[in-house]
Amino acid sequence: MNKTLLPLMKKLLILLAAFFSLNTYAQQDPYYTHFKDVIQAYNPAGAGNRQGMICISGLTHHQWRDYTDETQYRGTEAIDGSGQDVAPVTYNMNVNSVFNLGKSGDQFLGAGLSIIDDKIGYTKSTAFMANLNYRKQFQGGFNEVAIGLGIGGTQWGWVDPKFQAKDAFDSNIPDGDGNEMKLDLNFGLMYKQQQIGVSSFKNFYAGFSMTNINQAQYSVSVLTKDGQTRSLNMSYVPHYYTIVGSDIDMGNFTLEPAFLVKYGLLQGSYKPQVDLNMTALFANTFRGGLAYRQWANSDAVSVLLGYQKDNIKIGYSYDITLSNIQKVSNGTHEIFVRYCIPISVTPPTKIIRESVRFL
Repeated sequence: MNKTLLPLMKKLLILLAAFFSLNTYAQQDPYYTHFKDVIQAYNPAGAGNRQGMICISGLTHHQWRDYTDETQYRGTEAIDGSGQDVAPVTYNMNVNSVFNLGKSGDQFLGAGLSIIDDKIGYTKSTAFMANLNYRKQFQGGFNEVAIGLGIGGTQWGWVDPKFQAKDAFDSNIPDGDGNEMKLDLNFGLMYKQQQIGVSSFKNFYAGFSMTNINQAQYSVSVLTKDGQTRSLNMSYVPHYYTIVGSDIDMGNFTLEPAFLVKYGLLQGSYKPQVDLNMTALFANTFRGGLAYRQWANSDAVSVLLGYQKDNIKIGYSYDITLSNIQKVSNGTHEIFVRYCIPISVTPPTKIIRESVRFL
């Protein structure tokens, strides 16, 4: 077996063994290179892109392509064999809109639905989240404050574990599926401003959010190689997000800087993940740029490409892995698509009824 893979194999075995401990803590939320296009996924105050439109977006994130276990496991030893794909894969879908509240024209309701499917190795989570937010505009719409709440459920468990035990009746090796659904709550704030002073900074936005507020506790029963039932436990922990971004008018094109800082409990302590993103929009149609991700150490540099026209927006990114995982990975691909459908509301027709009293 390739010696460069042995340290990775040992780390993966330790990680898998950790799933059978009394409690497991890790960063459970997926990450997105197009984080500023899917704010609703982690901040319910961001639900609702455009008033008078129903916007539908989809994202697929294939992390560390071709990253496999390279082996079939037998107990705690690895031997050469056909590898299984254990690279993380995330699918995200958002549907949202904004509705006017009252006649004042400065209060709005943002509403949306998020579905997130995230698979890491042989574990999988599927989350359904209804997002609602209240928006209040000031100074004739020059700035806006929003507060939102996400209510839903997350199903987490073990999916199709492909292990071969050295001991055919090893009670430490899983042999079956299992999952459990729990309540999930998110909270978020957003602030938007059309322009900062007399500068070229326009469409400024900043947000703070918290996911996994209720810290769901999972205890999933799975069958092991000896035919017995054993509990697989997971403790979800809160994740905190801060996002800031703006547009900078450069005349012939627009710069779109943004950064996202995420805190989550990892190995007993909170370590930040920082995403820096700089794209440029040309002729209000074509987009290109770079991004950088830092998580404990340098994680990835990303190349972003995009296109937008009328009600459609498309984005693609390729992450160049900077960590040691690059030895067994071909990088990360992500594709984002959003389409907004106009809501046509026909005003009610006045019905005039003649009365025999006036004939």
